Amino acid sequence: MNRREILCSSLALAGTRWLRAAGPTVCAHLVAKVDDPGAIPMPGARRASFGWQSAAIGAEPLRLTWPDLPADAQVTRLRIAAALDERDVKRIDAFALKTGAPLGTIEVRFASQFQLYELPITRNQAADGVGLKLAEGAPMRVFTHGDTLPPALAVHLLVPGQASPEAEFLRRLDSLACVQQFGWMEGCVVDGLLDLAAIPRYAHLRAAAQRHLDLFVNGGQLTYDGPRCEIISNRIYGIEGPLPLAALAQLAPSSPVLDLLPAFCAARQDADGAVLDGRSASSEGAYTVGYPLAVLARVRGDDALAKAALAQLGTRQARLFVDGQFYRTHNADGGRGDRNWARGMAWQMLGYARVLRELRDRTDLAPLIGDLRALATHVRRLQRPDGLWSVFADDQTLTPDTGGSAGIAAALAIGARQGWLGAEDRAAAQRCQHALLTRLTPDGFLSGVSQSNKGGGALQRSDYRVIYQMGMGLLAQLMAALAE
Repeated sequence: MNRREILCSSLALAGTRWLRAAGPTVCAHLVAKVDDPGAIPMPGARRASFGWQSAAIGAEPLRLTWPDLPADAQVTRLRIAAALDERDVKRIDAFALKTGAPLGTIEVRFASQFQLYELPITRNQAADGVGLKLAEGAPMRVFTHGDTLPPALAVHLLVPGQASPEAEFLRRLDSLACVQQFGWMEGCVVDGLLDLAAIPRYAHLRAAAQRHLDLFVNGGQLTYDGPRCEIISNRIYGIEGPLPLAALAQLAPSSPVLDLLPAFCAARQDADGAVLDGRSASSEGAYTVGYPLAVLARVRGDDALAKAALAQLGTRQARLFVDGQFYRTHNADGGRGDRNWARGMAWQMLGYARVLRELRDRTDLAPLIGDLRALATHVRRLQRPDGLWSVFADDQTLTPDTGGSAGIAAALAIGARQGWLGAEDRAAAQRCQHALLTRLTPDGFLSGVSQSNKGGGALQRSDYRVIYQMGMGLLAQLMAALAE
């Protein structure tokens, strides 16, 4: 197959113009021109989402150049973004095209689609071009160009500006750079966007949430790439899938796509009303099922849907919060797993905080508010001195998880704002927010997030952490709940 050149000149020039026009005030993402050997086809029936184009890093290297690289560009990092969901460990070696000198290695473990991976690099190292070559694992496809592809998700060089990471965080939110796979990950992001948009100075983020949903919902039809990037139409793939429908119910309450939710839940309810995948209960459903049910119940004035939303909370609490410990999973044989996993606690607490807030005018919430208070007391005891929570929160020798921490703190802040939790809960959320803002990259992405749990407990317990945009959505939820 002949070599083909993937030209990103329009994006690259746009990044250069931004750098020159704005000077040092904001960051720039300088997009590479990618020379792709083209020898590795897209695997199976998979695709890169939204019509965005990609190239594969394999045994024959990708060649990256920046013909318009400004002489004074203060380059700090080389970035790539995963175009597909990955299920293995990869090692990618970077080298100077002109001399072959090694520049470093990017380690990728069980990448989720859209995640960014980076390597420290200088302008001088990048000036004559960079090669990327696979050293371990299966080939990795990375985004290269596309009409709506944000420069931050193309292969690029990062040039930080003088704007604060928090200001850059808000710029990334107001773009597609924080898009995620449809389901729990994208739901975290659009919920954060709409929470912030309720604050007048961030009202423009409502349009950003709409732009996100427009990627998946068009003409009354839902189409998205599933957990393994298979194409799914007008179907919810599992209990982690419904979460973005909460945002859809707020932005387009008459959308026929919302009718998928009641039917999905009815088909998966157990005798206690819990909506499950199979016979196992997990804490995700308190948020990913309970919250969209609650929003739909409110906009439709449907008491049955409201009761179904509340059932997702109490049934899980009884199965998962046992003898003063919280477990993410409860299996049909009575076994439990993932004790005090930070993200598992976050899902349960966010389910409680957001469902109760949505249905706050009901008169039957007192027992569930008591449940939320018990959870808040539990997680406060496990908070680290640095304000975060360890990935398994009862073992503070483990590295913290900024994503799980953001979710826990957001729930504490929401509960305190509603008056169900106290000043100590708000203070714990504030300590967490302060710590999280120090973990933002110069261009506002949240680092320090534990990888998706495709790699099992060993990967979770390791020190391996990633840039993960769903964590940005959780941080946005926290910021909104703490905003004055």
